[in-house]
Amino acid sequence: MKKLFLIAMLCLTFTIPAKADFWKKLKNAVTGTGSSSSSSNSSGKTGGTRGYIRTDNRGNKEIVNPFDKNDFRAEDSVYSDERTSIYRHKDLKGTATKVNYIECRLKPGGFLEWVGKESYYGYVKFPVYKIIGKVPISGCFSRDKSGKEKEINDDLYLDHNLAMYIWDNQLTVTTLAMKNGKAENGYIPWFDSTNPEAEIFINGKKFN
Repeated sequence: MKKLFLIAMLCLTFTIPAKADFWKKLKNAVTGTGSSSSSSNSSGKTGGTRGYIRTDNRGNKEIVNPFDKNDFRAEDSVYSDERTSIYRHKDLKGTATKVNYIECRLKPGGFLEWVGKESYYGYVKFPVYKIIGKVPISGCFSRDKSGKEKEINDDLYLDHNLAMYIWDNQLTVTTLAMKNGKAENGYIPWFDSTNPEAEIFINGKKFN
């Protein structure tokens, strides 16, 4: 009797895991789960024109360019960049002076890329975005009421509405001009579409 009991227990030891393994494999085959399957890390929507959040394999959150999923920025940087933008906007209110006319010649691909990077592909809403240097900008000049022109800084500022208009429409911008606008210390253009006195022109066409 004791021998029969031991034999029965041995049979159960081998049979139950085998059955469990069988049902597990069957479930995985039906549901598509298991070690051989892959799952998306994306936790945000795809499509549209604005950046979205996804999580990488290490658990880090990224803000993805909706036009190129291989282009992204770390979400961790948003807070510090937002604070910088807020302080910069406050400074501009105190240092910007009125200018008669300003025009900037832009490098289309580089400029659009910078607008995307600075705005996290439209995911954030900062008061101002700074576009810097020779990669996106060929140069800027100002013109006073007498018609005298002078070269000025090759950086510029954009407000959120203008930046999103350019980004959402993926515009090829070659010139950005402004009448009766403002510039930081009269030197760095501030293309601010919320300024009721300023007239802004994109590729020669009036924006606001």
